[in-house]
Amino acid sequence: MTASSPDNSISSSSTHTLDIARQQYQYNYIHIPSIAMLDRLSIAEEFTTNWYFLLAQQLRVVFINTLIVNRGNQGSKSIRDDVGRFILEALLKGAVPVRISILVRILQIIPQFLFNGISKDLRELDDLFYSILKENGLVILRDALNRIINLLYEGQPTGHATSLKDYENLFPVIGVPAIAKTYQEDEVFAYMRVAGYNPVTIERVTTLGDRFPVTDEHYQGVMGTDDSLAAAGLEGRLYLADYKILDGAVNGTFPHEQKYLYAPLALFALPKGSDPTRLLRPIAIQCGQTPGPDYPIVTPNSGKYSWLFAKTVVQIADANFHEAVTHLARTHLLIGVFAIATARQLPLTHPLRILLHPHFDSTLAINDAAQRVLIAPGGGVDRLLSASIDNSRVLAVLGLQSYGFNSAILPKQFQQRGVDDLNLLPIYPYRDDALLVWDAIHQWVLDYLNLYYSTDEDIQKDIALQTWAAEISAYDGGRIPDFGEDGGIKTRNYLIDATTLIIFTASAQHAAVNFPQKDFMGYAAAIPLAGYLPASTLKREVTEQDYLNLLPPLDQAQRQYNLLSLLGSVYYNKLGDYQQGYFTDQKVKPLLQAFHNNLQQVEDTIKQRNLHRPPYEYLLPSKIPQSINI
Repeated sequence: MTASSPDNSISSSSTHTLDIARQQYQYNYIHIPSIAMLDRLSIAEEFTTNWYFLLAQQLRVVFINTLIVNRGNQGSKSIRDDVGRFILEALLKGAVPVRISILVRILQIIPQFLFNGISKDLRELDDLFYSILKENGLVILRDALNRIINLLYEGQPTGHATSLKDYENLFPVIGVPAIAKTYQEDEVFAYMRVAGYNPVTIERVTTLGDRFPVTDEHYQGVMGTDDSLAAAGLEGRLYLADYKILDGAVNGTFPHEQKYLYAPLALFALPKGSDPTRLLRPIAIQCGQTPGPDYPIVTPNSGKYSWLFAKTVVQIADANFHEAVTHLARTHLLIGVFAIATARQLPLTHPLRILLHPHFDSTLAINDAAQRVLIAPGGGVDRLLSASIDNSRVLAVLGLQSYGFNSAILPKQFQQRGVDDLNLLPIYPYRDDALLVWDAIHQWVLDYLNLYYSTDEDIQKDIALQTWAAEISAYDGGRIPDFGEDGGIKTRNYLIDATTLIIFTASAQHAAVNFPQKDFMGYAAAIPLAGYLPASTLKREVTEQDYLNLLPPLDQAQRQYNLLSLLGSVYYNKLGDYQQGYFTDQKVKPLLQAFHNNLQQVEDTIKQRNLHRPPYEYLLPSKIPQSINI
């Protein structure tokens, strides 16, 4: 698409096109009350055929594993026999949606099962799942396939585990996730703060205050008597994870058992010295915001299962914060606003629209599916997370409303949390890799926008740009807090930073918090999405069975993996891979090539870093999608 130079007027044809777009892209403030979302998805924003097929491939893997756990070993000679038997049963019981394309695929597949003409990995099922998805959309995960889903889950394990082996038995086909072997280690627990699924919470602190009365005895019990809490604070070696935002949450009960959400505080510290390989260590945990007998301070010396219980409480809080705030609010919902405003206010030939449009591919579709299915009453969030569905929605609202756009510029984020200094916190893979990707995107955006804006005055005279900026923060628009410069955009530098943040969030940030869901959060014993005992359990000696009863029941654990593995497996497009010939302005071509070169350098640098640290691959450019589409 050819970009036209921004002007202080908008042509009549562009005005007409935008008027139509404003009818198609209307804001809705009740899907998630007070959050600006798209009212109704247009055909142009629906998922592509390729996207559906990628999801179908992952559905096949989850389906086969779940089937074998719940209904396998019924006298069949092989997995293929089990799958074939299930499809026939589902068809005979009327559990399959009545659609011609779906029935045709089933009739094609059944003879292959009967006569052993199907591949070992059963990839022929991909076409069946694709047909189901294409006919029904993602609502099948809740409505149209209720009967077949209920059939699939017949015979699933239920109740709380009696040993961790029960969780491992949920993975007969795909293998137990690697995190199962290491998650109980303190080093791994601490490493999650800097290279896990939610690596954005820790803050450097100098003191703790009365709210978290950790003593030198607690501290030295972990770090040794030649160190002290005060010295660690003065030297920049103390880090706090504080989940105050979760305090007072309404605990959920869906589908059948009381769940608990916690608001813990967790203290971490670095050893003394200047060793660049120093890693954070967990020092103490308080499982509520109010010190006292209800929330005792727990340390590695408190007993094996008390400490494991407390660490699990932190993981539960972290997971709930991650899903509602870090993931849903601060990537999906944030970028959704920019996708809507761009469609409504920037003409098709506007250079900023041309740059941003590929980074919104399928975002409005996945957000629409999320509000209708995933975060609806009775959906995956209601079933799996700790809080009631209304409380989870409120948490997402708080997460977005407290996320000032101008403070979210990536280098500023690290400075505000006091984690920007490599000498103080030497091992922080998310920070280090994210800044590499940020710089590459920033240079690309700077080069591109400088083609069309020579001065700050050019920015200020661009009527479409100023209207776009005003709508993003307006109460009857996007409601994004702290966006712009005094209600508009005054400088090229601001536009470059803002555009960089939009693209970074739509690509790298979402990748960093989405794809670890499968690897880490899919294994419920390591990262439970809900707790099933109150934190007050820590007031007495904690037993192994107490710890196991804190974890999700086995039926919940199975569904947790199934959902999060789907969310963490679909890689639909790739950062920097714009469609061939997308930019028709020939001046863009060398700039895009430079961007590709920079991304390759980032890839090489991260791979080198991973030779000297536990591998962190979520910000490899080759694994970063172009947009939020899952």
